[in-house]
Amino acid sequence: MSSGATSAAGADPSGQAQPLSVRLIGRGSLAGALVILAVALAYAVALPAVAREMSAPAPPRVIDLGGGATVTTSEDWSVSASHPGITTLTQAGAPLSITAPHPSELHPAQAIETVTDQWVAHAQEEGQGIVAPQPRAFTTDAGDDAATVTLQEPLQTRQAWVVSNGSEQVLVLLTAPPAAWESTNASAQTIVRSLTFGETS
Repeated sequence: MSSGATSAAGADPSGQAQPLSVRLIGRGSLAGALVILAVALAYAVALPAVAREMSAPAPPRVIDLGGGATVTTSEDWSVSASHPGITTLTQAGAPLSITAPHPSELHPAQAIETVTDQWVAHAQEEGQGIVAPQPRAFTTDAGDDAATVTLQEPLQTRQAWVVSNGSEQVLVLLTAPPAAWESTNASAQTIVRSLTFGETS
């Protein structure tokens, strides 16, 4: 007898069973409509917003080099060591050493020749073969003159950059094993391009 009453209460007047959502919330109920609307908004607005927030890349970090100069790095570089006048970043075991600005009126292409000569001389002393192409000039995002050179060695590759604002220079050195060269080189180039000097007095 009670089972018949239950069936009749959960049935539609037309003889069809009511959906579970209608039976739980109550058809025609204002509160029920608000609950459904809130759930719909959560799926349509809140969840996509949370997903976008979680998938958004981390903001770039600004690294102070000293002397008012800065570079911008991605999260895949970490500050591994800092010595007076030198900031060293590391990615995949490849160190990227960046000096603080120092006075110099040399053009970057001239200054980088000194680095190249030192690397070649050291490799020759060690009895290693080395290939040293001509430096390549470019301009940073801030409009400063820069030059870079890449030296191939049997077990590693080195790249040097010199950036100048006309009165100061920053020297950047990257040493990477063959397996890490492609990824670190492109990322390091982006860091160098982001370099900005402080305001000169």
